[in-house]
Amino acid sequence: MKNPGRLPPKEQRIAAEKALLEAARAYYKAIEEPTRKFNEALAAAAGPPEGVPASDKKSLVTRRRMVEITKEADPQGEGFSLYTLLKVVSELTQQEE
Repeated sequence: MKNPGRLPPKEQRIAAEKALLEAARAYYKAIEEPTRKFNEALAAAAGPPEGVPASDKKSLVTRRRMVEITKEADPQGEGFSLYTLLKVVSELTQQEE
């Protein structure tokens, strides 16, 4: 049985949920365009140089350099890990097919 003394008042919970939903919607709307631009730039950097078939698995920018660039651009210095970068690039290339 739940301890009824620990349950938040329903009105406060509903207000907090509403505020969180509004903030989340604003957040995702604000990052929509920058995310699209970032994904386009990432896909272009991961793509092959002009005149080289994609099957050669060559890219304009090495994956490790892309990781360095994301760490350099991140104010906290974290950036993307190599695993995350590979996953994102894989998802982007699958969307193109």
